Amino acid sequence: MPLKDLEKAEVICLVDNNVDILLPNTQLAYRPSLGKNWFERSLIAEHGFSVMLKLEINGKVHGLLFDSGLSPLVAAHNADVLGLDLFYCEAVISSHGHVDHTGGLLNIRKKMNAKQIIPLLLHEHAFRKRLVKFQDGRTVSLPAPNRSILNQAGYNIVEKQSPSLWIEDSILVSGEIPRTNDFEKGFPNHYSEIDGKMENDPLIKDDQAIVLNIKDKGLVVITGCGHAGIINTLRYAKELTGEDRIFALIGGMHLTGGIFESIIPRTIDELERLQPRFLIPCHCSGLKAVNEIARNMSTAFIQNSVGTTYKF
Repeated sequence: MPLKDLEKAEVICLVDNNVDILLPNTQLAYRPSLGKNWFERSLIAEHGFSVMLKLEINGKVHGLLFDSGLSPLVAAHNADVLGLDLFYCEAVISSHGHVDHTGGLLNIRKKMNAKQIIPLLLHEHAFRKRLVKFQDGRTVSLPAPNRSILNQAGYNIVEKQSPSLWIEDSILVSGEIPRTNDFEKGFPNHYSEIDGKMENDPLIKDDQAIVLNIKDKGLVVITGCGHAGIINTLRYAKELTGEDRIFALIGGMHLTGGIFESIIPRTIDELERLQPRFLIPCHCSGLKAVNEIARNMSTAFIQNSVGTTYKF
């Protein structure tokens, strides 16, 4: 697809599972400056994910939100703490319909231009009710976003399964990601309501990523959970764009928990072959996977924290 190069782009982490205010800046990651009384209104972490993208195109700044976290309040709260102006946000992309990525949609909308209809791009499966059945007997409900409430809030819902270009063709949304390898087999204990009945739904076909192409550097790929498999996702980004270089991978890799631990070594082997310049695991990547990435790909690894801005 004819994805345009970007001269400058920033990715600001609004929601992730961790906050660490002591992390240093790096050549790519800029940690938030904290005021004297930072503890009176601190950044909040939760089991969710959300990033804001700021793009400079022909001297004009554009904004786009990717996911909105779990709770109604955290993404909006963290935006306020960071002094991030969301009024110019032009669109919202949903990585998939799970509540830890859609829970903040209503409150974050209040930070945007009330007079403008904001496109909300997602896959039709995002509106399915879902749940996860754990091996120890626990069940976690994953309620679906409410279409009518989102419309009333000022979103224009756009459902697409295929790849699409946004913001002057500078952002690629992958749409459904083909499952092409033999080890990323989805989430086996995941269920979706289909025709009124809960059925096993390991593939989570609404999972999608966004892709930027940074001039002279390569692709920046951002995932929510990476349910399609992080290797499937990266290979599809390369296929769609025709660009072989992966400059950075940011987001969830869904390698947490006992079910996924067995594929961590194979995932790291494949990542080493793909040679991303920077690896920034977030959200559901899991401590064991993050530790292995940091050990095996130490020059590429960057630890994420809520409030971090990545400047490309």
